[in-house]
Amino acid sequence: MSSVLSERDREAALLLLMLDAPSVGPRRLLDMIQKYGRAEDLYHALLHAKSTPDRVRTYLESADHDFYANAISRTYEVGASFKLWNDPDYPANLMRWEGRPPVLFYKGDLSMLGERSLALVGRVDPTEDGIAAAHRFARKCVEHGITVVSGLAKGIDAASHTEALIPPPGVTYAVVGHGIDHAYPKENAELYEKIPQLGAILSQFRTGMGPQRWTFPARNEVMCTLALGTVIIEGKAGCGSIIQADFSFKHGRPVFLLSRNLQMPNSEWAHKLVARGAHVIQRFDQVLDVIERTLGTSWRQQAHAQPLFDMSEASAGSPLGAGAAMTDRPAAVIFDIDGVIVDTREATSAAIAEIATRHTGRLIEPSSVNPVGKVHEILSRLGVPRAYDVYRAEYDNAFASATGEIRVFTDVVEGMRKMKENGVHLAAVTAQPKRRADSMVPPEVRDLFDEFLCHNDTRGKKDEGIKKALTRLGVPSQRAMYIGDTPTDLEAARQAGVKGVGVLWGFSSESELRRWPSDILLEAPSEVSVDLVERLLGG
Repeated sequence: MSSVLSERDREAALLLLMLDAPSVGPRRLLDMIQKYGRAEDLYHALLHAKSTPDRVRTYLESADHDFYANAISRTYEVGASFKLWNDPDYPANLMRWEGRPPVLFYKGDLSMLGERSLALVGRVDPTEDGIAAAHRFARKCVEHGITVVSGLAKGIDAASHTEALIPPPGVTYAVVGHGIDHAYPKENAELYEKIPQLGAILSQFRTGMGPQRWTFPARNEVMCTLALGTVIIEGKAGCGSIIQADFSFKHGRPVFLLSRNLQMPNSEWAHKLVARGAHVIQRFDQVLDVIERTLGTSWRQQAHAQPLFDMSEASAGSPLGAGAAMTDRPAAVIFDIDGVIVDTREATSAAIAEIATRHTGRLIEPSSVNPVGKVHEILSRLGVPRAYDVYRAEYDNAFASATGEIRVFTDVVEGMRKMKENGVHLAAVTAQPKRRADSMVPPEVRDLFDEFLCHNDTRGKKDEGIKKALTRLGVPSQRAMYIGDTPTDLEAARQAGVKGVGVLWGFSSESELRRWPSDILLEAPSEVSVDLVERLLGG
């Protein structure tokens, strides 16, 4: 790494390097760095510990240190700087988050960023009334000494920043989804230059990194934790402000929704947010009332989370927290089945191939069948006539005959047993019909569950299934988690108000899962453990 960098600069560059390692997100990196103290010590521990996953070690051995050192140098060249995760002047609201950016880049002045901050967000193609509403709301924030935070996107974001800069100006901060040296989008280049004069541009991403599709949802989580609450000025289905609301609910931040959103066409998204607890407002004073009740109380004290893989050679191979006892407070871990506890892809391929062979008159090998997707659509692509009717009539029997091909993740099952021994309630919520779910789960695994809900019980809505399971178990949502392998599972967890845990050995890729709000992503089945319950739900 470049010798012209200071020790602090080298610390930042090494943190950035490790942050890019497979499955090492900000929260996991902070868990580990707090154990080792310095980035260099953690780096060498990861390189040499037997318990470090192979792909992490391979990455560290081949990573280009100069690439990250140059990113730090480039930061200074564009007139920007950075804060480290443990700096005393790291933004106060972000400091409370265990998943905060280990290196936070900024261009401007962070000293004016206090707790009284609101994130104003909305669609990039607003109506004229939406623009006017953004101007009015941002001006009210300025008049009441509330910092305007937004994302420097087109539309509502730009209108909010612009109004905060108009004399008499207030303070505004822009959280961007790319490196601090990029002025994006080009329509907001002037704002990019003005904001640092009365606030700052902030980024969690390495300097030099351009905007990417996944970076914008990630920056939404930083934006919502930087602010005391999120205000949706004018939204629409599918816009980023809904993702921002998801993260705000996750972090216990209030979500405000201008009432006009409920009267607009296609407002189902707005009604759903209200059902989840968003505050509908018609007057700015209503926001102040919530701010005064929330200020200083929006974060709950949580136990320090431990690393997901231990670098201590003495404990290599031993599950963290093994044998630890839960307290008398009931806790529940709810599982999706396929892709988490079992892998049915080979069985699915075998069942589809058997049906297709019979109905098409030609030999179709299971190895040629991609099992991902709706079964009747796969059968149709293979040339099976009346594929849906055939699927309804024959698939369950064919699948039951192929259950010998199902793989059981034994480490997950062992973790479930230890949870059960420690008094944790276990439940399953799956979108599979009951007959198929029963055939894919071995009896000894099925017996571990206190509740086992299928499509027949939930109408295919996993969030309703999670709520129903918790009601039957007598466990509050804040003491429960749902473990799944798809973005749909993570959304169901969020809708049900429980912790969302994504697994990387299932049907979705890491990049797909990282686009969605989750409390943690697990890399290996062995991470399903008592320790996971303690870290996410407390003792």
